[in-house]
Amino acid sequence: MDMYIPTRMIIGSGCVREHYTSFASFGKKALIVTGKQSAVKSGALQDVKDALFACGISWIVFNEVENNPTIETCYRGGALAKESGADFIVAIGGGSPMDAAKAIAAYATNDIEPMDIYKPLDNPPLKFCSVPLTAGTGSEVTPYSVLTVHEIENKLTFTHPNNFSQIAFLDPDYLKTMSRETLLDTVADALSHAVESLLSRRSTMASAVYAKAALEHLSACIPDVISGTPNYEQLLFASALAGMAISHTGTIVVHSMGYMLTYHKGVPHGRANALLLPGYIALCEKQVPERLKTVLDAFGAENAEKFRDTIKQLTAENCILTAEEAKDFAAKAILAKNVVQNPWPLTEAEEKSVFDGLVQ
Repeated sequence: MDMYIPTRMIIGSGCVREHYTSFASFGKKALIVTGKQSAVKSGALQDVKDALFACGISWIVFNEVENNPTIETCYRGGALAKESGADFIVAIGGGSPMDAAKAIAAYATNDIEPMDIYKPLDNPPLKFCSVPLTAGTGSEVTPYSVLTVHEIENKLTFTHPNNFSQIAFLDPDYLKTMSRETLLDTVADALSHAVESLLSRRSTMASAVYAKAALEHLSACIPDVISGTPNYEQLLFASALAGMAISHTGTIVVHSMGYMLTYHKGVPHGRANALLLPGYIALCEKQVPERLKTVLDAFGAENAEKFRDTIKQLTAENCILTAEEAKDFAAKAILAKNVVQNPWPLTEAEEKSVFDGLVQ
């Protein structure tokens, strides 16, 4: 067992303002990485600017990160970090800005071509801090940067020990401006992380503790999420726990299958997982019922059917596939590296059966 989670987590309302001096040790200039709107709308961007100003740190903002960021966008961000002389990065947003920030940090310190990020780097990436604006990706506590690569019509994961955020500021107030659809999508992502980590062949005693705790907290939170009265602080904590679980195990096939729906059909990442997870749970029920029982027990689900019903309540809308798309997506998804971590030898036909659940 090899454990490494170096991220300091500061949780609570107003935590950026209260702990503003935490930025002081990282350098004299920051590149702030965000999307177009949420960092401003939530108030997080202004809080970070005020904190940096109070520490005598200057900044420049890169706000071009799209959903499912591309390596091209990250490469531009890296060039800006170089040109501006940034010493460190502050990521503000959901999984997309945080994942992008990790890649930008690597491009900032290495003179490489975009795809070279998937090769060993000569220099470690810049350090970065994170301010999550959603409760789902857990990217603030993982070494993973998942990027869209149009060349292969899929996503690829860039991993590096320096990809762990130095500090993660988890302020529940920033989540209050999320749309209901985004809330449902990101909660589904956190749930998928916990489930996949616990079922993975790479699951350990340590990762299982995180995954089970995440499932317990999510079980307590989801009814309030569905009713429209979410406990944002508990959701942030649950998401971080699930993130810590996958930082050890990685995800398994629900994620790699979900990338097909995201890239080819434009389905938001968490929603893609939620659409596929019920079908995958049905396979687990047949193939590894005892492994699945650990998931159901941790979540407090009476049986697999009730667990699937809960997951379905997290899908904001459906995605309809053609039979040909289901066949094509299964053929592509079965090639993913994480398939070998599935708790049984998964077949292409089994993956197709999950996609077939979306065929009408």
